[in-house]
Amino acid sequence: MRGLVLTVSALLVSGLVMSPGPAQAAWSYYSCASDNFAAQFPDVPKMETVKFTMPRHKDALSARAYTATVDNIVYKMLVADYSDRIPFGASILEEALFQHTEADDHGLRNGKILGNDTARIEPVVRGATYGRRITIDYPNGQGRNLTTFYFRDGKLYEMSVQILPANGDYGSPTGSRFVESLIFNLERQKETAEGLPPNIQGCGTAIQPFKS
Repeated sequence: MRGLVLTVSALLVSGLVMSPGPAQAAWSYYSCASDNFAAQFPDVPKMETVKFTMPRHKDALSARAYTATVDNIVYKMLVADYSDRIPFGASILEEALFQHTEADDHGLRNGKILGNDTARIEPVVRGATYGRRITIDYPNGQGRNLTTFYFRDGKLYEMSVQILPANGDYGSPTGSRFVESLIFNLERQKETAEGLPPNIQGCGTAIQPFKS
């Protein structure tokens, strides 16, 4: 017993035994075949049916949000179905970008735009999907938002990270980790994710052929 006490004391002095720190987020891939995407989340994402509408292109046929919140950072994938308006995909994407930065209900109007550039998922040889990536500081010090936008196979994808003031680490690499993990080609998800990701509860499981 005396030897055990001495051993523990020595470890404490040397710093090898430390008090527990904050829990680390358990990042893992999750898949939703019915909405044609997979991505890394820091926790199990919850699916919610939402309403999505825009002034010009009106209501989406349906919309779902997949959300996980860890350490005062909100990770969300929004998928809005405009499959009945595929020829207007470019216009739908542009209106979504405008609404994100200018509409009152997004809370980002009058925010400071820090970045607005092209985003890409998959290399060209695998059927690249191009979109936009916008980083904005909310007005009045209410946090930072990073969102990527894509329109593919009739669906609008808005993948966003909201870093709340309670977290305050606006340079956190987890935002980029989230948005850059997106997979559209689910036929390759086992290879890309190094194993078949679990299906998000509420999603269908039938993988549709990838259109490059």
